[in-house]
Amino acid sequence: MRLSRRIAKNKEKPIQTDIFGATKKLIELVDRARNNSLNQGPLVPIQALVTIENDEWTWQTVNREVLENLSHRLVFQTPNGNRREILMTSSMDNAMDAASMIVELDGGCVLIESLEA
Repeated sequence: MRLSRRIAKNKEKPIQTDIFGATKKLIELVDRARNNSLNQGPLVPIQALVTIENDEWTWQTVNREVLENLSHRLVFQTPNGNRREILMTSSMDNAMDAASMIVELDGGCVLIESLEA
């Protein structure tokens, strides 16, 4: 399945969906989300970088091995031109999958940058 952003080809009045059409689209969306989550496998807990308890901040460190395996950075480009780093991945395939999902859910532009020097 190819993920893409839906952009109207014409600038006419948007098509309104009735309750049955909306329900059908919601069911399709939920099914697609469930199928994608099955393909991802079990979630792996990730330790927080910082924990805050009673105004006491505890900073965590990242294992050097994890950092060495990262290969790509995803950067969100907002409509006003600002850039915000979203996440880093360990392969181009993972970066493409994540960028496709982000664009489909939020729109905008996601840049994939290589971390190699």
